[in-house]
Amino acid sequence: MAALLASVYLPFVNNAGLVLGLPRLFLWTSFWVVAITPLLLLVERGRRDDDTDDDADIDADGTGAEPTEGASR
Repeated sequence: MAALLASVYLPFVNNAGLVLGLPRLFLWTSFWVVAITPLLLLVERGRRDDDTDDDADIDADGTGAEPTEGASR
């Protein structure tokens, strides 16, 4: 992330030169975007999901309470 934010201040990236006909800043930014995307996917998949499906516990009446004995639904 820091490489993307600092790219305009890095002299080897932010100059008038071209690489393969493309500006260096474009290539630098494209490289880091492509590199960060799979890393974010790994972080997201490896994240522990503490947010369980609480909506599954809600009953038809919307209370989420267990029915009492003798109560009809």
